[in-house]
Amino acid sequence: MSGSYFHHKCVILLFLLTIVFLIPMAGCDEDDPTGPVIGTDISGVVRNPNGIPAAGAAVYLGRDPEWFPGLATAVFDSILADGSGRYKFDQLDMGDYRVFGGVWAQGGRGYSQVSPFSPPLSVAEKSAGHYVRLSLKEMDNQGEIEGEVFYEDGSRLVPADSATVTLHRYEGLGFVGGGDASTNPAGNYSMKDVHTGNYTATAHKVFSSDAPYPLYLSAESEAFFCDGKALVGVERLILRDIMVEKPAVYIYPELPGRFQVSLEFGAGIRLAASEPDYGDGWDVAVDADGRIDGTWDYLFYEIAMRGEPRIPVGWCLPWDGLNEGLESIVTDLGLVAGEKEDFLLYWRSRLPRREYYEINPVMGDDLDAWVKLAVDPAPDSTLRFWLFFRGSDEAVDLTEPVIPAFERTGTTVVEWGGAVRF
Repeated sequence: MSGSYFHHKCVILLFLLTIVFLIPMAGCDEDDPTGPVIGTDISGVVRNPNGIPAAGAAVYLGRDPEWFPGLATAVFDSILADGSGRYKFDQLDMGDYRVFGGVWAQGGRGYSQVSPFSPPLSVAEKSAGHYVRLSLKEMDNQGEIEGEVFYEDGSRLVPADSATVTLHRYEGLGFVGGGDASTNPAGNYSMKDVHTGNYTATAHKVFSSDAPYPLYLSAESEAFFCDGKALVGVERLILRDIMVEKPAVYIYPELPGRFQVSLEFGAGIRLAASEPDYGDGWDVAVDADGRIDGTWDYLFYEIAMRGEPRIPVGWCLPWDGLNEGLESIVTDLGLVAGEKEDFLLYWRSRLPRREYYEINPVMGDDLDAWVKLAVDPAPDSTLRFWLFFRGSDEAVDLTEPVIPAFERTGTTVVEWGGAVRF
C-alpha cells in the first residue's frame, strides 16, 4: 500500500510539473504571437493559405489620403516578414493606414500569393498599436467584377454612358493594369477573368474635347479585393470635376539667366497639358522683366486629379459681386497688377452664371500634396495658391482663411491656378 501510494503521488507530481512548464511555452510560441509588439504602431504576422507563417513575405504599408476621402490607399513602404512571418511598422505619422502581404512568384513577375488589404488602422498620438494577421490567398484568374458609373448634373445623378473604367492592381509600391471596359447606357460595366489581388477602379468620361479647354470628369474607387474566383460588386463611381486649370508660374529673377523648373506629382495626379512642352522639366531663359524664352509671360500646365478635395475655409460671393470679390481676394493673396489681370481675364470666362460661388483656397506648402514645384536657382520668395470654385443656388456660410503676408524679395516665383467644381 505504501509503495503504491508513493507511486501514484509521483505520477501526479510529474503531471503537474509538465503542465507548469507547458503553459509558459504555449504563451511564448514564436510562430503565433498573441498581441501587438509593445510600443509599435502596426505589427502582425503573415500566414500562407495553409496557416503556416510565411517567412520572407513582403508586407506593404499604405496610407488613406486625407485630402481626398474615399479614394484608393496609396502604398509607400514595404518590409519583409521575419522567419516567423512577423512584421512591424513603427514611428508613423498620425493618420489612417492599411497593410497587405504578398509572396512573389519565381522570377519576380507578379505574386504567387497575396492577402487583402487590412481595414483602416488609425495611428494617433499615444496609440496602443495595431496587431494585424494577414492571410495569403492562392492566385486565380476567374474572378469577375461589376459596377456602375454616374455623374452629377445639378442635384441629379445621371448614368454615365460610354465612360471608360480601368482596373489597377496593386503590385509592390505601384500598380499594373487589370483591364478595362466601357459602360452601357445605364452606366453599368462588368469585367471577367480578373486575377486575385487588391484593386482600385478608375473611370473617366470625356464630355467635350473642344480646345483649348476640354471637359472630362473622372472618379476612383477605394481599394477592394478580388479572390480571382467570385463576383465582386464595386462601389458606385461618381464622376466629379478633376481638372486643375491654368496653373501659371511666373519667374521674376533678380538677375536674368537660365532656370530649371520641375514638378513632382502626388498620388493620383497626372500632367494633362503644358506650355512650353514640359518633357522632363523646363529649362528656360528668363530676362530681367520675367519674359520666358522671349515668348511667354509664364509657364503653363494643367493637371488631372482623381477626386475632390475637402477644404473647410473660403469665401462665398454673389454673382453680382464676383468680379470685385475675386479681385480683392487675389490682391490679399499677393498678386500684382499684371498677374491679377491674367487671373481675372481667365476665370471670368470659365465660371458659368450661378447665384453664388463658394471659393476655397489651397495655399503655400499645402499644394505639395498635389504638385511640388522646384526652381533652380532657388527663389528668395515664393507665392503659390489655387482656388476651387463651386456654384450654388444659395449662400454658403464659410470661415474665411487666414492669409499670410507675402513680401517680394530678390528672385520671386508666383503661381496661381484653380478648378471648377460642379
